[in-house]
Amino acid sequence: MSQQSSSSKKRVYITAVQKRELCMLKKSKPEPRNIELANQFGISTSQVSDILKESDKWIKIDPNSYQAKLKRPSIAPFTNIEEALILWIEKALECSLTITDSIIKQKGMKFAELLNNQDFSGSSGWLTNFKQRYSIREYSKHGEAQSAPLEQLPEMRRDLQNILKEYQLNDIFNCDETGLFWKMEPTHGLSTAPLPLLFIHKFQTPRPLRGIDKKTLPVDYYWNSKAWMQISIWNEYLKNLDIRMRTQRRNIILLVDNAPTHSLTEDLQLTNIRVHHFPPNVTAHLQPCDAGIIHSFKVSQFNYLI
Repeated sequence: MSQQSSSSKKRVYITAVQKRELCMLKKSKPEPRNIELANQFGISTSQVSDILKESDKWIKIDPNSYQAKLKRPSIAPFTNIEEALILWIEKALECSLTITDSIIKQKGMKFAELLNNQDFSGSSGWLTNFKQRYSIREYSKHGEAQSAPLEQLPEMRRDLQNILKEYQLNDIFNCDETGLFWKMEPTHGLSTAPLPLLFIHKFQTPRPLRGIDKKTLPVDYYWNSKAWMQISIWNEYLKNLDIRMRTQRRNIILLVDNAPTHSLTEDLQLTNIRVHHFPPNVTAHLQPCDAGIIHSFKVSQFNYLI
């Protein structure tokens, strides 16, 4: 018999943008049936079910990104290096630092050394593909975005000191974000953790945490597909922290940068926490977490978290 069985038919792939559209349609009213979505996108009902299982992931993608237009996502040969590198790039851009192709290559080589990856060479081909995967493009800086207002720093420091005079030293906290890669083993340590740590992972329940109640962890545990900070996570963390401070009858101040993910929602009512955002482009000059404290945190938490 020459007839081909349905089970042996070639699998049809659709782009991430189409998967996003499919998930959005499923949420619409009236809700379409899976077989209707399968016919519309030319795929099987089992594929529709698989896509809908990861609905949150597909809805959150940037439809204009390079990866979103691919039918089959490209697998980066140096995933751990690139994850560390993109976190560093995002932090550098928040501080309005200039990043060039040469700097990306050099930083990639440094992460490869830390991760003991001897196969990474930082080639031009890798760089081109890396920039495509993460939608990194060249742009020109203009006006104040070119650098921090250095001439205003003394006045800014005085203003900050006046604000902090209202608080006891043990009620002043500096918050910042950093990537934590367990394979980057430190050689010595320093430790202090007066506030609960906010830990964001890629998975809701990674293998080492199976069977463990996350409420018993020494961190506030959150997750999303990219392990990135989000406004919703930040605001929920502040809400829970405010409850703790109210229980302890403490009034504290948090110093944070002005990253968009650190915005406060209109419905957030804080009674015992004051959030002070640093002005644009001066985080690296005013925030102590950018002056070595993050390094000490990574060192102290390495053995503790694994």
